[in-house]
Amino acid sequence: MATTAMLDQADHGHLHTHALQAAARLVVCTSLPLGMFGLVHLSASAIGLFPVFFAPFGLPTWGGAVMHLLQLALLGGAFWALTEKATRGTARQWLIGLTAFYILLPFFTPLLNSLQLGLVCTALFLGTMATIRRVGPAAPMAGWMMAPMLAVTGTSAALGLTMAAAYSPPFALMQSGQSQPPAG
Repeated sequence: MATTAMLDQADHGHLHTHALQAAARLVVCTSLPLGMFGLVHLSASAIGLFPVFFAPFGLPTWGGAVMHLLQLALLGGAFWALTEKATRGTARQWLIGLTAFYILLPFFTPLLNSLQLGLVCTALFLGTMATIRRVGPAAPMAGWMMAPMLAVTGTSAALGLTMAAAYSPPFALMQSGQSQPPAG
């Protein structure tokens, strides 16, 4: 009886250590994309590039920045959920690639015109759907952590393509801001 009590205590201590290690991995995985974004921001600002964030529906720019950083943290959490499962396959590579693209997106956004930005956002939306399709079966929690990003990238793709179509010929609402001379 004394032997089983010692084994029960040893097993309980092992479970506690495993839970602490999992919590530490969660903190590291969640912080890693945020740290990478900070490093990219530091090096981009050294060459004069500053990020532009997606802030729809009258949301202030800082709100778009907070939304972007929360999504990066969720992508890190999704990576943690994926690494907690002993999975093989390409799900990790897809998630790492999507995270890297999402870290870089605000820095090359100012370099694109509205049509190019709409196409990039559409590609990001499709890439997010493909990544969720690969990550979701491997770790369902990771797929759910990526769901808010799917909503935001879908909205940005829809708005980007709508604005590009509205201000591009032949659907343009206004061509150059100048009135046309009367035909005569």
